[in-house]
Amino acid sequence: MVPIQRKTRQLVIGGLIMLILATASHAGAQSKAQAPPPLVEVAVITEKAVNPPMTHVGRVEAIQAVDVQARVQGYLEKVAFTEGSRVKSGDLLYVIEQAPYAAQVKADDAKAAEARAALSKARQYRERLQNVRSGGVSKTDLETALADEQEAQAKVNQAVATLDVSRLNLDYTTIKSPISGRIGVSNFTRGNLVGPESGPLARIVQLNPIRVVYSVSESDRVDVLLGIQGQGKSFEDAKKDLVPHLRLPNGAMYALPGRIEFTDNEVDSTTGTVAVRAMFDNPDELLLPGQFVTVELSLANPQNMPVVPQRAVLEDRQGQYVFVVDTENRVQRRNIATGVTIGTQWAVKSGLMAGETVVVSGVQKIRTGQTVNPQSAGKQ
Repeated sequence: MVPIQRKTRQLVIGGLIMLILATASHAGAQSKAQAPPPLVEVAVITEKAVNPPMTHVGRVEAIQAVDVQARVQGYLEKVAFTEGSRVKSGDLLYVIEQAPYAAQVKADDAKAAEARAALSKARQYRERLQNVRSGGVSKTDLETALADEQEAQAKVNQAVATLDVSRLNLDYTTIKSPISGRIGVSNFTRGNLVGPESGPLARIVQLNPIRVVYSVSESDRVDVLLGIQGQGKSFEDAKKDLVPHLRLPNGAMYALPGRIEFTDNEVDSTTGTVAVRAMFDNPDELLLPGQFVTVELSLANPQNMPVVPQRAVLEDRQGQYVFVVDTENRVQRRNIATGVTIGTQWAVKSGLMAGETVVVSGVQKIRTGQTVNPQSAGKQ
């Protein structure tokens, strides 16, 4: 009797346990089915005029630089400039002693006059022989007279050439500035013996306008070209829209914009860059050759691009992505490619369009295809 009662009690207890478990399972299922969609913060994608500068390290170079040299030898009689001053093309810089060269000009002028007189005499003699009646002068005498005249003409030519060289050397005793710019120190003072082997007397550099040389990476070059092609422009036309600006060594911006004057036609295989030269007006001479500056290159006409809050962008092995909320409040993963940073936002190269809605907060609660409860995140 006792075993039967014990068995009955065990059956009752087991049934109660199963009933409790079934009830709990049903309640959990109901609770799960009735769970509200997760609350997420969203933002609507907008467009902005994007014109971020690409930055490069540049070096300032003079467009023209000249080492002033003596072309004839002699003692310096005059230094006609102030060291460090501005000079103009044609300004007198140095005078080398002129007396020996002036005397040489006089001597060579006299030799040229002597040669001309000899030529005149030979010509007159040949003309007299030619005017004699036929048979009065031998053919040999006439040929000799003609040869003497030609020899006299050659001596005149030689004397004139020598005189030209003498005059040129006399001109070389006055040394003038070949370009406009700023002249440096004079390496020789009055009274020193100078000549073609003396080395530079001084150096002049053109400072206005001036050139900045920098290198652009392959990727930046491709980005610029693709952007230009997207606007339907050729590269030559678009160079006018690429405006270089300079940041000076103290961090201040140089006031005057530049213009691109040269882009190399090949990539440097060792650095993966393309050489570029830009020209800048430099009236106050703030820029000096050898100076390092930061070149900031931007488009004159900004490009409208979608922008997305940075906190909405996630990244995994497949790259950057966002969760896009559709019109039925379902979320879908969307791979994107971002560009430059604009404050707390990223410009979007591809993957998003203005007007689409993305999740900016609460992404840990959601998965692709899930329905969410979107709430505006406010102004981004």
